[in-house]
Amino acid sequence: MVKVYKLHKIAGISAGVILLLLSVSGFFLDHEKWSFLYTTTFSNTPAQTLQSEQRLFTSYYQDKKNAQHIIVGSHRGLFESYDAGENFSNLSKLQILAIVPFNNELYLATSNGVYTYKNAALQQIALDGDYITSLSVSKEKIVAVVDKALLVTIDKKRHKVLNKTVVKIEKEQLQQDIKLSRLIRDLHYGRGLFDGDISLFINDYGAVVLTFLALSGYIIWFLIKQKKHPKVVRKLIKTHANMFAIIATFPLFILAITGIFLDHSSTLAKFMKSTTISHTLLPPVYDTLRSDIWSIDYDGKSYRIGNRYGIYKSQDLKDWKLENQGFAYKMIRRDDTLYISGMGAPNRLLRDENYTLLPNTPHMFKDILKKNNTVSYFSTMQTKFKTPHIEDITLYTLLLTLHDGTFFSSWWIWINDYAALMLLVLSVTGVVRWIIRRRKKVSK
Repeated sequence: MVKVYKLHKIAGISAGVILLLLSVSGFFLDHEKWSFLYTTTFSNTPAQTLQSEQRLFTSYYQDKKNAQHIIVGSHRGLFESYDAGENFSNLSKLQILAIVPFNNELYLATSNGVYTYKNAALQQIALDGDYITSLSVSKEKIVAVVDKALLVTIDKKRHKVLNKTVVKIEKEQLQQDIKLSRLIRDLHYGRGLFDGDISLFINDYGAVVLTFLALSGYIIWFLIKQKKHPKVVRKLIKTHANMFAIIATFPLFILAITGIFLDHSSTLAKFMKSTTISHTLLPPVYDTLRSDIWSIDYDGKSYRIGNRYGIYKSQDLKDWKLENQGFAYKMIRRDDTLYISGMGAPNRLLRDENYTLLPNTPHMFKDILKKNNTVSYFSTMQTKFKTPHIEDITLYTLLLTLHDGTFFSSWWIWINDYAALMLLVLSVTGVVRWIIRRRKKVSK
């Protein structure tokens, strides 16, 4: 018991601060929709954080008639330039998830519904209060996805909602195996266990409990060292070691192990991509994927949704069939061609009912520019696209760089690794100590 206590104490004292940082930052990163994460900004941060801020750009549009006119969408808002990107003005603080051009109008997927932008005017047309994660526009309909879960069709002329659909894919169409790399990311990002927000809430639970344990652990250690307030210490110990903490070991184990893998995703990429997980071993979410609509396309006849398995097609929003495999992160239609951006999967395009690969294109591109016969792929890792000059970073980027260690240095991942290993030690020793205490109470 004494050795277990010492091991628990050493692990907690040495890694508690890092675990506190990871738990708090992880909790907020799980809720990336929250607007204050992008409206709260910080200056005078390390140069590498400004590079991470580029990830917040989501969409890019250049006027075909006036190449000087550029509109850029970001989680920070909507930006417009009339001098080829040398200077930008901020048109709105809404999060912009997509910009879809159709004829002479732009349709925007935002954090507060669907908007149009035409003749320098921004107008909301539908779904006030809804977080629109994907958007497709045809001659007669607008099809929007709310929170990756609800598919909404809108009359394009009257701006009236026609129907709302929860996509239900038959289980027989969801029998694919996945790579270990996909499972690790899904588990760590709070979408790998159950459908809806349940997986996210499990991660939240682990983060909140870990925050409490880190704070209370340090307070207990400090008071014991000071030899003060013994009654307070005893009460804190009781609240520190309880059933809620024991239950939290499940998500904390998952977060610690997957976190170590993600810290070394480049080094372990070959192993993770070559290791296949059988569908029979996968958690329940992989049998439904009802809240996993990452992209949407409607060509006037057929509906297509993109999820982590691939692209599913339907004529009536009821019967869905797998048409093409591979995580469809973005689907962008230009005329009769559909461009698909892959996440951990190849980029490809659909033309004349045939899918072909898009070699030598940036991974997870977010938008495209088509001019004459030339297609450019907008990726935030490229520099040929003129984007708004950013001199500060958002709270989201601050938390992200603190969480993955890039705020400090590239070698900080080893500090995070140590903290993750100590979290495993704390979980095991904490459970052992709790069991021993319970047995002592029973024996009395």
